[in-house]
Amino acid sequence: MPPAHVLYAFEAAARHGNFSRAAKELNVSQPAISKAIGNFEAAISKQLFARSGPKVRLTASGVALSSILTEAFDSLETLISSWERRKDHREAVLLSISSSMAAHWLIPRLPDFNRAFPDVDLRFELIQGGVGTSAVTADLGLRRFPAAQALLNETFYMEEYIQPIASFDYLSRVGTFDRPRTGKSHTLIALSDHWCDWETFARLARIDMPRNYQLMVFSDYAVALQAALNGQGIALGWLSVASRLLASRSLQAASSAYINTGATYNFLSPNENSLSPVVASVRKWMIVQSEPDLDKIRKDARLHSMPHKIALPGARGA
Repeated sequence: MPPAHVLYAFEAAARHGNFSRAAKELNVSQPAISKAIGNFEAAISKQLFARSGPKVRLTASGVALSSILTEAFDSLETLISSWERRKDHREAVLLSISSSMAAHWLIPRLPDFNRAFPDVDLRFELIQGGVGTSAVTADLGLRRFPAAQALLNETFYMEEYIQPIASFDYLSRVGTFDRPRTGKSHTLIALSDHWCDWETFARLARIDMPRNYQLMVFSDYAVALQAALNGQGIALGWLSVASRLLASRSLQAASSAYINTGATYNFLSPNENSLSPVVASVRKWMIVQSEPDLDKIRKDARLHSMPHKIALPGARGA
């Protein structure tokens, strides 16, 4: 096989019927085209062009080779063009979720998402604190609905379960929320300006706060979870966000106490009546993603049977 540049030179010269025009198209000199084709002819012992001054015409061998190369190059161009059209028609889906869900729940799953949706560009509208009940203006948004307004339709993602969680390292050093080690006091990780602070959780779960503790307060739940992962304290864990961290044992239940508020988290779209097929498929994918996590927790004897086991849907709330 000749070098690729020789085939390009021959194809251009055959198409133009002129070495100079071929050289201009390929941004090389005319002698370079002439030399490349001449060497090629000598190597295959075939004359491909009949030369007459500046004009050239294909011989029978040149016509045979030209037809094969033209078909090959046309096929290559068609394939690349189809890739470009596919790239140009990628659909973007704007997702409005908390920064914590993006960091600790979705980003680790992005390889799976990209395999499921190779033609979708996922974009984010991130919320630092709780997602609340604000209107969804993105293509898809996760929102919380209190018990009185709970939605159990096709938008349903998960009930709201809240439970103290911490790293294994922290629990080994300091102890559980209910039983700190002698001489140890807890660091409780909290969210600023959130309806469920530690005092509220203790009241709803009907448990006592530790006698001695210090607070570590963050405005962003993603950072609060990272602090818990770093072994810096006990965080209030929302199962809707922390399911992957719990299933992987990165975080563990720090108390048997939990609350099921009766609220639900739902993936909504501003165009519920005319949901695009892509957005509908992305929503379905998002909704089912935590099911393997919950199944893994149920089947993991250490997580499901430990004294302070993880609270899962189906259990009765405090």
